[in-house]
Formats: sequence, structure tokens, C-alpha cells
Amino acid sequence: MSIKDRGMKKWHGFFMPEHVSSLKEMRLNDEKVKKPLLDENQLQEIDDTLHIAIELNSPIIITLWVDGFFDKKGGYLHHIHNLDRYVRIVDNLGNASKIEFENIIKVEFAD
Repeated sequence: MSIKDRGMKKWHGFFMPEHVSSLKEMRLNDEKVKKPLLDENQLQEIDDTLHIAIELNSPIIITLWVDGFFDKKGGYLHHIHNLDRYVRIVDNLGNASKIEFENIIKVEFAD
């Protein structure tokens, strides 16, 4: 008589779906960064670059901070709305994006 080993079938560790989602959320929270604080010179440089870009219709790249992560949007500046504090940028496919001033970290001209 031989004893048959069931191998890994004996014990399979498992996670409940709630545990998996909470682990993913913890990992995501660990990767978040604090919003950089911009000084007056950086804010003035952003403002100047935006106005030059709209005047010359030059393509730009805007670096954003959104909920702990950095993102980049590129395209042509379509509109600067100072009262409501946002800009509208149109990418190469014609898709428009509204970007709030407080999310803008950096603006540079595209090459």
C-alpha cells in the first residue's frame, strides 16, 4: 500500500476579495507623493509660459499633480480662464482637457 501525496492541493493559501482590494489600496497609498509647493518665481514662470504659448500657438507639455501622482498632458493651449482658474488644452487628436490651475506643477514648450 502506497501513500499518495496530494502536493499543493493540501494547502492553498487564499485571500478574500476584500483583502486583495485593501492590499492594492495600501500599495497605491504608499506610492503617492505630496504635492510640491511652488514659489512665486515658479508660478510666474508657469504664467509666462502659458501666455507665450497661447500667443504663439506653440505646443506645450503641462505636468500635473493629481491625487498624489504626476501626469503629463501635451497639446496646444486653447483657452486660459483666469476667473475660474483653469486652462483648456487640445491634444493632437482634437481632444480637449480642462486643467485646474492648482494641479499645474510645470509648463514647458514641446520640442
